Amino acid sequence: ELCLLDWGIGPPTVSEAAPHLIQPVMNEDLTVTLVQESKYPGRFYDRLVPIEGNPLVLPLPPTSKEPVGDDIRSIPKELERIQHDWVVGASPNRLTAWNLGRQLRKRLTQKVEGTIEKDAVDVLIVGCEVSLWLGEQFAADLSLAFKSMVIRTISANKVLGLLGQEFAMPQAGHQFSEGLWDLSDAIVIIVSHSGGTFASLAVSNLLQSVTSQIFVVTSEWDTQIGKQLRQLDVGRLRSRIFSTEIGLHPAEPCTVSVAATH
Repeated sequence: ELCLLDWGIGPPTVSEAAPHLIQPVMNEDLTVTLVQESKYPGRFYDRLVPIEGNPLVLPLPPTSKEPVGDDIRSIPKELERIQHDWVVGASPNRLTAWNLGRQLRKRLTQKVEGTIEKDAVDVLIVGCEVSLWLGEQFAADLSLAFKSMVIRTISANKVLGLLGQEFAMPQAGHQFSEGLWDLSDAIVIIVSHSGGTFASLAVSNLLQSVTSQIFVVTSEWDTQIGKQLRQLDVGRLRSRIFSTEIGLHPAEPCTVSVAATH
């Protein structure tokens, strides 16, 4: 997909045969011209996440001369809030946890009954950089709790390199190759603080061809990955999003975002 953003004066120049490629936004102050390879691209406006007037998107933090220090000092308060949220159950996180628990129980039952192979992957945890590291910590804890389950972690970029290309790119030096992991109906947990990491977002779409049990851990409810996963099911009891609700933090070092996700 190619996307051209045009803030210029007057309409953008496109072929007379393709006026449908132009999408005016921001009260027509901006035009977006999209060219896609997909045969069924979907409606453009359905793919957007509203930034203003959206109760599921947290406001930007106030400008600070010391954003790193502010983030570090906010860690105790944010962790206390998250713990309180889980105890009280004031957000959909507990509903998402209930849905994840149902899928884990279903997977364990299938393993006991022998309806799925013993070496089939039960839980796949995907992320990039520090999110991947956090996923590896969670996988270690989950493996101790469910010793009969096959739990794997891998970089979202490696999944795309092997499964998301017309010609697969071998992942040398890693225990991941075509046909090695059976991901049919596996539980997939994507970790992405922004909810829009390119590789993680692409994986959330790619793996829908092999499983519908996809969850995400992110910083707020309405993100690109969350929006995509909400389209998998219709119903209030199908929550797939875990949110730390700490929102955007522009400081480059990962501090409060890592602590909150962990």
